[in-house]
Amino acid sequence: MTAGDFFGSGLQFLNICSVYYAIQLVRCATFSYAVFAVVFVLRKTVFKNRVFLKGALWSLFIPVLFVGKLKFFYESEIGVRLFSWQTVLFMNTLVCVLYLSVALVYGAVLFRRRIKLKKSVLGLEKREVLNTFVYVTDLPITPFVIGVFKPKTVLPNVITEEYTEEELKSVLLHEKTHIKLGHLLIYFLWDILRALLWINPFLTLGARYLREDMEEICDLVTIKKSGRSMYDYGQLLLKSIRLLKSEGKKFNIYAAFAGDIEYRNIKRRFERITAYKPYKNSVVFAVLGAITLCAAGTVLWTRNVSYSRYNLHHCIVIYDEETETIFSKDNENLREAVYYDENYIYIEASALSEFIYNSGISGKNIHIYLDGFYKLPGIGAGSGGFGYLETADSEEAVIKIDYVETEDIFSRILKLI
Repeated sequence: MTAGDFFGSGLQFLNICSVYYAIQLVRCATFSYAVFAVVFVLRKTVFKNRVFLKGALWSLFIPVLFVGKLKFFYESEIGVRLFSWQTVLFMNTLVCVLYLSVALVYGAVLFRRRIKLKKSVLGLEKREVLNTFVYVTDLPITPFVIGVFKPKTVLPNVITEEYTEEELKSVLLHEKTHIKLGHLLIYFLWDILRALLWINPFLTLGARYLREDMEEICDLVTIKKSGRSMYDYGQLLLKSIRLLKSEGKKFNIYAAFAGDIEYRNIKRRFERITAYKPYKNSVVFAVLGAITLCAAGTVLWTRNVSYSRYNLHHCIVIYDEETETIFSKDNENLREAVYYDENYIYIEASALSEFIYNSGISGKNIHIYLDGFYKLPGIGAGSGGFGYLETADSEEAVIKIDYVETEDIFSRILKLI
């Protein structure tokens, strides 16, 4: 393969990848609208007072990332009618590159925010509080944790000074609970999801609702672990509001909970705390296990009704060099007359002569391409190999020509991704 051929194959490989992934992502984004509607309605109605089940609703987005290769889009009348325009639109490489570019830029912006916050936190004073290292700030902010792999807890200085030891234990327990429940990882994965499926703006809106639901779960778990009553926990929360609001006056800024949205959020949070009822860990684990099994089962079912990573394409393509004509045939009689092994292509001369006669080609300098694969129908097609036949005139019943494997490094990679 020459440098020019390598460059051309590489460019074609990138084009196929952009189309292949963009068309999947836009289909996932389309489905995410319906899933978001279901989650939003259920969390406001049926599961409004079911804190753990309400949080579990967000797991419905897991199967969404696997619907991009559904056969439904190509092999059902409804799928073709509703989504054929997407297939046509995203067969344009420029459209696909634009979609992926926006996703990349949006993801970079979200990642940059995380890096910027992390740098700000690392610039704070590091202090040991009740055998736990935390970062302390003078700003009147609510305690929080950052970092998926190396979590860091941030506390306002006023809380470390004004809270009793028992109160500090509850605050630190709350932040550690966020870490143990995997909330930081969930937020990180959600950022990835809304970047990849950026054409659904409701996913960005949903980040706030997701955090609210995770916060409610964390409150309930913290109350149970701390051994404090819901009344004491609520009083601790009120104390935080008063302290931070008072501290905010020193900086001439509004403290947390000061705005209308924050007020509504904290009101709902208090409502959940006052409605707290003891729960059994076994029941929660059973529910989580059932949800995990349902999510895994849905993903497996989706994969079973989807196209594989690559799909074999059984066909015969004949190129007549004399007339520069291409014939693509999946004719059963022709397929029975043409077969091959690792070294040769075998062709029944009578069947080939009949095809040549019916097709009106010269029968000289014929290229025969056999089989291959595709990623999705019309996307990522590649031939398995080919043979060259100088003339179809032969006295032998079976013509034997050399079989040349055409799969290159890019085709191998394309099969894997």
